[in-house]
Amino acid sequence: MSKVDEIIAKQKELEEQLKLAMEEERDAVLKDIKDKIKRFDFKATDFKGLLKSRVTQKQVDEFLAKKAADAKKATAKKKQ
Repeated sequence: MSKVDEIIAKQKELEEQLKLAMEEERDAVLKDIKDKIKRFDFKATDFKGLLKSRVTQKQVDEFLAKKAADAKKATAKKKQ
């Protein structure tokens, strides 16, 4: 087996280990969050404002498109 093949094999093994470690840590974090939600009696409505305050990529795209359209209109008016 060449050195390149060995490195590729190690890389695949490490990717599998990383995937498993991420899943385990994710599960532990999710369990912790759920426990804290129960302990402090959070409700979905407590997060409603937080979730609404986030800007989506669609909103950013719409804003930029509107800004570009407004700039075109302003340029057209100046040329007249």
